[in-house]
Amino acid sequence: MFAPYLVLLVAFGVIPIAVAAVTSLQAATLNPGGGPLNYLVALQDFRFLPALGNVGIFLLIYVPSMLIVVALMSLLLDTVQGRWSLPLRLTYIVPASLSGATAVLVWYFLLEPTLSPYQGILQAMGITQGVEIWRAGNLAWIFALMAFFTGAGNWIVVQYGSLQSVPDDILEAARIDGANAWQVAWHVKLPLIQKYLVYMGILVFAAGLQVFVEPQLISSSVYPGLASNWSLNQLSYSFAFQSNNLGGAAALSLMLLLVCVIGAIVVIFRTDFFDGVGVKEK
Repeated sequence: MFAPYLVLLVAFGVIPIAVAAVTSLQAATLNPGGGPLNYLVALQDFRFLPALGNVGIFLLIYVPSMLIVVALMSLLLDTVQGRWSLPLRLTYIVPASLSGATAVLVWYFLLEPTLSPYQGILQAMGITQGVEIWRAGNLAWIFALMAFFTGAGNWIVVQYGSLQSVPDDILEAARIDGANAWQVAWHVKLPLIQKYLVYMGILVFAAGLQVFVEPQLISSSVYPGLASNWSLNQLSYSFAFQSNNLGGAAALSLMLLLVCVIGAIVVIFRTDFFDGVGVKEK
């Protein structure tokens, strides 16, 4: 049963990482000698620290909002049952279909005062021109908003599914002890789906760290240059396709991968993620 996944992991995971590792040591424009110096050159690039700061702010907004809102909405969806429960669950998936370029286009129209269906509200707030919204200081919030609404719906449905695994006898015992719906959700359901939330947090963090599509499209088409090299992945793209520095691009990509792996390991082993599945300390 594990073999098909292992084949895909090697083909699309291990081999590309190995190729990137070899490429990261090859000669580059800024480092004709190649070798590990490519990593230092990438870190010393004048665009690296601003991009790191942008992504850091984006993650501080995006990851907590996803975890908190998704957990609360899935608990609410599981607690409130009725004839509209199934259609409501389906509606959460709809925004997820607006991803990538489509999501950027939709949010551009929503936030552009001259085109937005909410232009009356925007004008009441004193916002009459797009440049009042689309400016460097607001980009982290705007990109977090785009990413949140395209990803939250799917995760709400996933976490709702995880709540279905909570044993009914535990819920019944809590109700017999006098716990109300809020207490059952907070003290019983939420701790029991902690592993699923940890898993979600790891994937959301990894996706957020690699943010690329939103700033790249905004910078290349809507407001040229506004979000140029805004994210680390954009910087890696610039290394590879604008500076002909494949070594630096591969080095930066591997450093991003390393951050994701270390973050996942820390989170997994600092929680009870593997409890109850046969993994024991020796």
